[in-house]
Amino acid sequence: MAIYMRGGVWWFEFEFQGRRIRESTGQTNKTAAMRCEAKRKADLLDRRAGFSQKKLAPKFDEHVKAFLAWSEINHRPKTRDLHETNCNTLLRFFKGKYLDEITPGLVEQFKLTRIGEKRRNAKDGSTVAGATINRALTTLKLLYNYGERCGFDISNPTNGVKFFNEGSGRMRVVSFAEELLYLVAASQPLRDIARIILDTGLRPEEVFRVRVENIDFEARTIFNPFGKTKAARRKVTMTAEVYELLKARAKTAKGEFLFTARGNPDVAIGSVRKAHDAAVEKIGAKDHFRLYDLRHTFATRAVAAGVDLATLSSILGHTKIAMTMRYVHPAEEQKRAAIGKLETFRLDGIVQAIEKSHGVPTKAPTVN
Repeated sequence: MAIYMRGGVWWFEFEFQGRRIRESTGQTNKTAAMRCEAKRKADLLDRRAGFSQKKLAPKFDEHVKAFLAWSEINHRPKTRDLHETNCNTLLRFFKGKYLDEITPGLVEQFKLTRIGEKRRNAKDGSTVAGATINRALTTLKLLYNYGERCGFDISNPTNGVKFFNEGSGRMRVVSFAEELLYLVAASQPLRDIARIILDTGLRPEEVFRVRVENIDFEARTIFNPFGKTKAARRKVTMTAEVYELLKARAKTAKGEFLFTARGNPDVAIGSVRKAHDAAVEKIGAKDHFRLYDLRHTFATRAVAAGVDLATLSSILGHTKIAMTMRYVHPAEEQKRAAIGKLETFRLDGIVQAIEKSHGVPTKAPTVN
C-alpha cells in the first residue's frame, strides 16, 4: 500500500483504471490511514462493478466534448457558440485534470489568472472584462451541472465562488436626432430591423428569426416563439410603421423568414454587424453604440411616455420587473426636463415665501 506522511497526516496514492488517485486521509494514525485507503479502493471497485450509481469522473477535456455535443442539441446556435468560446478559455487552465480534481480554490486561481491577463493585455489596448470572466464561470457551472446529470461523482466547484460585479454595463439611449441620422445611414435590411427594434423592443435575434407564419396582420401582432422562459415567448403589438414594413416584406418573402441569409432564403439572417458598424461610423457616433442599445432606447422611451413597468416588462419578455429596470436609462433631455421642473417649483416656492412675508396673497406652487 502506498501510504506516506505529508504535513503531519497520512496520504495514500495508487492507480485505478489508468488514473492516479492521490488523496489525504486526514489521519495521523497509520493504521487508520490504511483503512481509509482500503475503503477508497473498495468504493472505486464498487463503481466499476456497477454496485454504485455514481460514475468515476472523466477528464475535463473529455467532458467538454460531451457538454458541447449536448449544447448543440439543447441550446440556440449563438448560445452554443458562446459556450464553445468559454470552454476554449477554460481548457487552457483545466485541461488534463479530472472533474473531481477541480476545486473552488482552483476556480479562484482561474479568476486571478484571467485578471492578470486583463492587466497585461491592457498595455496593447485590449482587456478581459469581468463580464467576460463571469461568462466563462457560468459555462463552467453549467458544464458541472451536466456532469451531475450524467451521474458522475462530482461537486460543482463554482458553488460559493463570487462572480465579478458587472454594474449596469455599457448601455446607451439613442437620441431622436441620432435615430434619424442612423436610419438614413443604415443599409437594408439593417434599416428595417432597427426600425422594428425601436418600435417593439424585440431583441435583435428575435427580429432576425421572425417568420411569416408568426405575424398576425389582422390583430397586428408578432409572435416570438423563442426564449428560455415563458415570458420571452410572447406576442408584441406592431406600430403603424412596423405594420406597413412587415406587410411589404411578407409579400416579397421567398421563404419562411422575413430576413434571410444572403443567397439562402431558407435560412434566417444571422448578423448585421458589418452594416451596423458602417452606419455608426458614417454618423460619427462618439459613444459606444450597439444594435442592442435600440432595445434599451425603446424601454427608456416607453417609461418616458408613461408605460407602467409591469406592462413594459411583459413587452420586453422579462420574468422580473427588476430586469426591466436595468434597461431603463433616462435620456439627457429627460434629465434636463426633470431639473427644469424642479427649478420652476423651487422658484415658485421662493416667490410665494417673499410675497407671504410682505402680506401679499399667494397661490400654491405649481409644477409644469
